[in-house]
Amino acid sequence: MMKIEHEDLRARKRALKKLLDERNTLNRNYLISKLHELSTYIVLTLNDHIYKENNILYPLALRTISEKEWGRIKEEFDAIGYCCFTPENKVQRGHHH
Repeated sequence: MMKIEHEDLRARKRALKKLLDERNTLNRNYLISKLHELSTYIVLTLNDHIYKENNILYPLALRTISEKEWGRIKEEFDAIGYCCFTPENKVQRGHHH
């Protein structure tokens, strides 16, 4: 379910970017309507998704994944890269924000 939400959000963000790239060629009312539709969907879905991650997924992961496995996961995340921030080198197990 969470993976599907990630894929859906990425598709909607791509659609939003395309809409903005084409804004000068679109009817103004259509543009405003689609901007509202896409941005509202993204904000509401992302808010719900983050809630599920913070209150269900991450606490469960912290209780069930071993220290060794966390190290491997972090290496994979480091190889992929991060969005707009760099995490601290060490996060204490059992503490999340």
